[in-house]
Amino acid sequence: MKNLLSGIVLRIRRNALLRKSVILIWHIAGICITYYVAFLLRFDGIIPPRFLRAFQVTVVPLVVLCVGSFALFRLYSGIWAYFSMHDAIRILSALALAFVGFVPAVFAVMGGTFANFPRSTIVIEFLLLAAWMNGGRLAVRWIRECCYGRKIGPAASGSRALIVGNIGDVDHLIYALAAAHPEIGAIVGVVTDDTARHRLTLRGIPVRGPVAEIGGLARGSGADCILILSPYTRPGGMKRIVAACEAENVACDFRMMPSLADLAAGKMDFSTIRRVELEDLLGRPEIAFDRAAVREMIAGKSVVVTGAGGSIGSELVRQIAEYAPGALVLLDNNELNLYSIDLEIRGKKPGLSVVGAAGDIGNRDLVRKILRERKVELVFHAAAYKHVPIMETNVPACVANNAIGTARLAAEAEEAGVRRFVLVSTDKAVRPTSVMGASKRLAERVVQERPSSGTAFVIVRFGNVLGSSGSVIPLFRRQIEAGGPVTVTSEKATRFFMSIPEAVDLILQASVIGNDRDIMVLEMGESIRIVDLARHMIELSGLHVGDDIAIAFTGLRPGEKEYEEVMTDGEDVVRTPFEKIWVMRRQGAPSAPAMDLDRLARLVAAQDDRRLREELAHLIPEAAPTLAMPQA
Repeated sequence: MKNLLSGIVLRIRRNALLRKSVILIWHIAGICITYYVAFLLRFDGIIPPRFLRAFQVTVVPLVVLCVGSFALFRLYSGIWAYFSMHDAIRILSALALAFVGFVPAVFAVMGGTFANFPRSTIVIEFLLLAAWMNGGRLAVRWIRECCYGRKIGPAASGSRALIVGNIGDVDHLIYALAAAHPEIGAIVGVVTDDTARHRLTLRGIPVRGPVAEIGGLARGSGADCILILSPYTRPGGMKRIVAACEAENVACDFRMMPSLADLAAGKMDFSTIRRVELEDLLGRPEIAFDRAAVREMIAGKSVVVTGAGGSIGSELVRQIAEYAPGALVLLDNNELNLYSIDLEIRGKKPGLSVVGAAGDIGNRDLVRKILRERKVELVFHAAAYKHVPIMETNVPACVANNAIGTARLAAEAEEAGVRRFVLVSTDKAVRPTSVMGASKRLAERVVQERPSSGTAFVIVRFGNVLGSSGSVIPLFRRQIEAGGPVTVTSEKATRFFMSIPEAVDLILQASVIGNDRDIMVLEMGESIRIVDLARHMIELSGLHVGDDIAIAFTGLRPGEKEYEEVMTDGEDVVRTPFEKIWVMRRQGAPSAPAMDLDRLARLVAAQDDRRLREELAHLIPEAAPTLAMPQA
């Protein structure tokens, strides 16, 4: 029986039309029942026949007026489980409007007189119907709070949670949270910076603070879960919370809760509560982009994305697809990655012309066929070997793909009349210490030093992206899941980070504002110590550094730097109209020897690692001296 009732309630909740129909029936039944009771009360339980006739002829106008007024005040759309004072005022207002209309309606249906109508029943009915309307909603809220009240307060068993937020928001969300997430156990405290509320209680839960002392509060209450509500969900606020718990050596599960505004707007529901990830702590200021200009450039054009299945390439494909290109060609030499992004885009954009092309950028015949048959106007070149230690032992492949492949693709783009060619580069191309970085610097020079033609070449240079296939973030996650240790190359190692969508936004914006041969650079902000990333990830997993997961220092791998940079002091850096975006306009290093791509190709064909390294060091004077040294 209980399961049957639960199923009926669930079905009503999920079907909006059914839910409104049930509420309408409830209202009509309430109007009729309370109106009859009003007559009974007026006549001490026995209604005289002539007044019973008055009831019968006036009940229909009352129902019509009340139902219409309730609809006008939207009483059918409220969520009864969250019945509030505001809802009660709306109900009273709707009733007042209905009864203002009911008085003349009674006068009319009674033949222009109140002689046979007990006028006091109007007042009694108003009070009874108000009790029916408000009482039903209060009952639903009371039942709901009773059902989930066992999760509230220190007496509950299981996990113990602290909520961080403003008192008003917590008050509205606390029971909804318990209902939606039964895995979250007892709520043992509310933490806020509102000092006037400290030492008070909210629904029996102690209010504590300030937020800066949450580590000690979590330790004192035995909390193992921190639920973070806006405005503390901003990166700065979450950093304070995580750091405070780290300082007290308290291992907690950190979760972000949606704001009331997002819930009300329907942007999120309680299923969107999620664990705080490292990316949330590394939030960067939002950058304003001119997406209208990007749309104007892409809409209706034939576009090629190389490396379309990679971390950057696949996000490029997703974002470009939103700008309605005429055709979108996905070029990648990894069949599985190509299949995945091709399938995704065809599913999301069934009307878009999508071509999945399997092959290598070094295959001139394939590239020539794609560019000319598809009449390509825009090329976004993201294909590259990027993993530094792997490329140290695969020098010919790295140079062939990153440098020579780029040169061949650029030449074919010019021959095919491509209007704009955007090269995705890296901060590792600046004063390179690795073969990968040197090969990307050569790729920059390949496009910068070409004779002017009808094709505009733009280079976009940025640092590491969060969550890419070669990023430390996925590696740290796997190591934590395996029980550690988390391996860090050096205690001093630092890196710049940005999100993949932000990097792709920059690439697309650069394709609009960049002039021929420009290098576009995003101001990366503060560099971050890799060991700090490791500590944060361990803490966010609810574990202790050292006790649960160790951090092991392995030493820098071949080709790696302790720090990265996106520009050198000698480069001509100019601001753009877009905040955080810079442009470098120097046409290569004046002292750099001319490139002989044919010689590089011969060395690649000969698989001569040593001489390739020497040639890279020769062509890039600013490279580290160790670049020419063979790796053991």
